[in-house]
Amino acid sequence: MTSIELDHVVMRYDGARAAVDDVSLEIEEGEFFVLVGPSGCGKSTLLRLLAGLERPSSGAVRMGGDDVTALEPRQRDVAMVFQNYAIYPHMTVRANLGYGLRVRGTAKRDIDARVDEVADLLGLREVLGRRPGTLSGGQLQRVAMGRAIARRPRAYLMDEPLSNLDAKLRVSMRAELEQLHRKLGVTTVYVTHDQVEAMTLGRRVAVLRGGELQQVAAPQELYARPANAFVGAFIGSPPMNFAIGTRYGDALALGGFTLSLNAGPLPPVRDGERVLVGLRPEELRPEAAQGDRVLSVECAVRQDLGADALLFFAVPSTPEETAAISRATFTEERAAGPGNGGEERLLCARVPAGLRVRPGDKIDLAVNPHALHYFDPATGARLATG
Repeated sequence: MTSIELDHVVMRYDGARAAVDDVSLEIEEGEFFVLVGPSGCGKSTLLRLLAGLERPSSGAVRMGGDDVTALEPRQRDVAMVFQNYAIYPHMTVRANLGYGLRVRGTAKRDIDARVDEVADLLGLREVLGRRPGTLSGGQLQRVAMGRAIARRPRAYLMDEPLSNLDAKLRVSMRAELEQLHRKLGVTTVYVTHDQVEAMTLGRRVAVLRGGELQQVAAPQELYARPANAFVGAFIGSPPMNFAIGTRYGDALALGGFTLSLNAGPLPPVRDGERVLVGLRPEELRPEAAQGDRVLSVECAVRQDLGADALLFFAVPSTPEETAAISRATFTEERAAGPGNGGEERLLCARVPAGLRVRPGDKIDLAVNPHALHYFDPATGARLATG
């Protein structure tokens, strides 16, 4: 086990825009740390910098307090697990598990003992004599992990190791990964573009966008207090709803709706000023509690999820408002169709599946003023409500 530190790391390719731009991180010894973000955000580049497969343009990489920036990959004593497994198809499972030890000159007796130990740990004992072509996706991923575990490195670096598996197998493998980390306690840096995977696995999660660090926090803090609109939009499924609002005293005008906020915190802007408002789909409820304010809407789309259902409803939005939301959240907002005075956007509510609402039905949705998030409409930065 070892701690890992990135100190103002920058990575540029041929003078282009930085793939990693001034990233500083401290990963604790034995921590399961997740890097998450959309494609091209720099998370895999960071992992390659940790592995020694890339050298930073500036900044330093430290492991266990030692500067390893200039060290070759084999000198860093870390093990990588890749998306494509990187298993040798002509070797048996036993040979694949012991390969890393064999090239390091480990005695055969020690290799056999360690391979047997790993096979028992990962449930691979019955397939040790088989070749990879006869294994399932889950078994292949266990072999890839087992080869890394057998080496007993001081850190694991995992680059989207579950992305090739089907949805059901990914869920079970996430649980197995968590159990495995508890048993081994080895520092692990895990890269994924899947925010559900990040939230379920990471003790702490770093959210990246465009090579820049947006927020580092525990999963629940990312969900409850996103540092900016991008994090609010990226973390959570379905994603956070956004609208441009204007404050008038203790009321908030949101498109065709007016919310009274006398029972909750006011947006930190002056009268007549605009603010970007965020609200989780889970916080739009079909029954009003004390202090809630109600929106009367018409259901446009219903999607059943088993225990829950997603209701989508259209709200009026000018092209300027849609563009402002897109800029602040760094997402592409798509108009739902023509509406009164311009465009419409679809917002989402997550409700119990037993709620009998179909497209075209009118429904009152309760909004808890304390659940509203406020962001700067120009920069997307979170605004404190005091």
